[in-house]
Amino acid sequence: MHTTTQYSKAPFETKGWEREEHFHFFRAFAQPFFNVHTEVDITNLYHYAKQEKLSIFLAYLHAATEGINATENFLLRLEGDGVVKYEGADISTTVLKDNKTVSFVHLPHHADIHTFCATASDIMAAVKKSNKLFYGYSGPDVVHATTLPWFKLNGMEHAHANDPSDSIPKLAFGRLEFRNDQVILPLSVRVHHALVDGYHIHLFLEHMKASINALGNV
Repeated sequence: MHTTTQYSKAPFETKGWEREEHFHFFRAFAQPFFNVHTEVDITNLYHYAKQEKLSIFLAYLHAATEGINATENFLLRLEGDGVVKYEGADISTTVLKDNKTVSFVHLPHHADIHTFCATASDIMAAVKKSNKLFYGYSGPDVVHATTLPWFKLNGMEHAHANDPSDSIPKLAFGRLEFRNDQVILPLSVRVHHALVDGYHIHLFLEHMKASINALGNV
């Protein structure tokens, strides 16, 4: 199992950045995070996963990670007094184990959805029998995710330590909603405002949709 980061990082110059003033303004906040609660039409992804016998859960995690990797601001992290940019990111998600507790599980990303799902399925099968809280790599080049598939999700506030330097984006997915011919995925996105604005969440969502549309119509 892949347990270490595969992504390099480089300093990100904030001087002269178009968001330089925004960066310093929000960086000083005691609570610099904001949440957006929205939804994504995953109809095409849902039918593709059914056709290819892939997990719907893993299929939308793949699409989300594709969106993250295509959105520069979602790859930025605070480091000391500065900012670094990772060349890519994986996802770490909660997995419900057989004893009905959760583990935080690193799922290494792969551009090919079949490869990602196959690898992630093997990891999750092992996790369900484990007694560990953390499984696999945990570092700044992962995005944190959780799924609440049992009820309608209108929004979520994540538990977090009192650390304004925690700049890792956090995602929460809700129970799928079936509306006529559409399959809708509720999604909550939490980001650090020194690095990300609402426009960049829009870009992330557009990149996620592009990944879904790239699968073709099924």
